[in-house]
Amino acid sequence: MKNNLDEIIKERLENRLEWKNYLGWLITHRQLHMNAKKKFYEDKPLLNLILKLYFLPYNTMKYFIYRCDCHKFEMIETEIKMLKKVRDSKNEQSQ
Repeated sequence: MKNNLDEIIKERLENRLEWKNYLGWLITHRQLHMNAKKKFYEDKPLLNLILKLYFLPYNTMKYFIYRCDCHKFEMIETEIKMLKKVRDSKNEQSQ
């Protein structure tokens, strides 16, 4: 059972690290897009306002999806720390 638990922890840690990399990439690209969009509309305030009002429901949905992804990223970071701590404590017990 112990060996099986070690394998599960190892696989879960690898999976979480992949997801952390993916979500980090996704969040970075969204932030770059938001910064570019903000810079583009700096000198077009009226057009910016009209488009923000027109796309308010869509932009609200995109914002909540962004916040959910940030929350998932933070949860995964916490889980990675916990899994590493459990893995290290298992290794110390076996030695």
